[in-house]
Amino acid sequence: MNKILSNRYEIIEKIGAGGMAIVYKAKDLLLNRIVTIKVLREQFTADEEFVRRFRREAQSAASLSHTNIVSIYDVGKDEETEYIVMEYVEGQNLKEIIRNYAPLSTEQTVELGIQIAEAIHHAHEHQIIHRDIKPHNILVTEDGRIKVTDFGIARAVTAATVTHTGDIVGSVHYLSPEQARGVQTNEQSDVYSLGIILYELLTGKVPYDGETPIAIALKHLQELPDPPSKFNPRVSLALENVVMRAIAKSPDQRYSSAQELLADLRKVQSGLPVQGVENLEEHDLETTRIHRSLSEDINSNLGEGMEQEIARPRRKKTGKKPQKPWLWGIIVAALLVIGGLGYGVFAWLNVGTTEVPSLVGKSVSDAEVFIRQSGLTLDPNTEEEYSDTIEKGRITRTLPEEGETVKKGRAIKIWISLGPELVKMPNFKNGATTQEAAINQLKSLGFDEENITVQLDNNSTLPEGIIIEQDPAPGSDWPKNGYVTLTASAGKVESSFPLTNVIAKSQDEAKEILEQQNKLIVIIEVKDSTEYPRDVVMDMIPKPGTMVKSGDVVTIVVSRGPGPIAFGPKLFFAVASSLE
Repeated sequence: MNKILSNRYEIIEKIGAGGMAIVYKAKDLLLNRIVTIKVLREQFTADEEFVRRFRREAQSAASLSHTNIVSIYDVGKDEETEYIVMEYVEGQNLKEIIRNYAPLSTEQTVELGIQIAEAIHHAHEHQIIHRDIKPHNILVTEDGRIKVTDFGIARAVTAATVTHTGDIVGSVHYLSPEQARGVQTNEQSDVYSLGIILYELLTGKVPYDGETPIAIALKHLQELPDPPSKFNPRVSLALENVVMRAIAKSPDQRYSSAQELLADLRKVQSGLPVQGVENLEEHDLETTRIHRSLSEDINSNLGEGMEQEIARPRRKKTGKKPQKPWLWGIIVAALLVIGGLGYGVFAWLNVGTTEVPSLVGKSVSDAEVFIRQSGLTLDPNTEEEYSDTIEKGRITRTLPEEGETVKKGRAIKIWISLGPELVKMPNFKNGATTQEAAINQLKSLGFDEENITVQLDNNSTLPEGIIIEQDPAPGSDWPKNGYVTLTASAGKVESSFPLTNVIAKSQDEAKEILEQQNKLIVIIEVKDSTEYPRDVVMDMIPKPGTMVKSGDVVTIVVSRGPGPIAFGPKLFFAVASSLE
């Protein structure tokens, strides 16, 4: 690998490694900033399909912009090196904090949980599911700020983890029951994983553990966890209710979204009660019986040895079963089901499967053709949504998503673009709207501040910052992603003028001219004179004709007079001379 990638990123040092990538600290030579670079291992770069999916997911995750999400800056390739450039975060991951400091207090757990939930909720709003929420993927800065990383990456590595299970052992503790069963996952899988993390923060241990990944995965499906208060009596009832609902095996009893979980965490933070889940044990055991198909799938494909362990619901195991030599073969095969999060291997175990084609950006009529060719059907219940990037009438997204393996005959739901959402432009040219107020109003309407340009007019007589012109015009329908130009006053410009000559005029007349007419500040200085009568101006500072502006200071020198020849010929000549 080159020391400098793409003539831009200079590798400084290796800071970590995982089953998929090696992580480096680097310097962006173009923007002069420190970044994190994840370089794919060589065994993955040879798989063109994996690389294609990896790039697509990374580019999708790059659209996320949130204070609790590690930003993705770039996705690139240097010769045979595939890499992602990310925000560099100084700190440690949450797993290290758990090892060193757990159990944490209710207050600390809630604060961390709120930040993680906010990151997950933001991603879900952008239709991005993490699928691998675990403490190892959560960074904590020195000031306690959470940064969640690797959004979208779990989906990209699904196929790769079938044969590279090094990271699976670390993930299976946080795996949702849906992922363990190999069925379609949604936002609730991330909610479950976050619930496991909250449990671990409060107790210092995960609710399900075992000697092998398959044993742990089965516990996610079959066992009911002990409440956190059993291991940490200081856990409040409200927070325990939140955790137990988050890790409910049945999605029907679990929080439906990260936003719903976030709302209850805020209640706990405010000291408010949170209602627990009713009949949790009865419902979850029933759910385990419903999912008996998992037992049938594994038994039919892997042998009968797992049947009793899979089929029998229980709360906790109280002893170790003697290991059998043939069990390792079953465990390795079962790891494929768990490690691949069910997608690749689940498709292999069931005949008659296909991959969802790429439909985003296509017309509905074209999409129908591709869907039929793939052996799928089109869900008649289509939905519409605004899109800044997809042309009106074309497909914005699908469910299941592109590239997912599904059974043939599966109905594909599509969303159709309404084009960009239009906003009626407010009137900022009312002579009272400031630049700041106009920008804030545009942002509240959904405009991106980067698309707002402000120009200054130096000829306006309005106060500084007042909007005097706008494009588009008031009342126009304009897309939220469109560009807006505002023209603001640079402030009233005071014109300069030549200083009026008041020499030989009386003090009162001179003051009236300079103060009332020219708006100048007058200072009077009195001196003896043998040439000018009393109270007559005999000099000015600055001199008459000097360019001044309203508000400037002018000093007039006034005679104490009269002198012995004040009314003689010298006065006439003095006055005449000063007028020249």
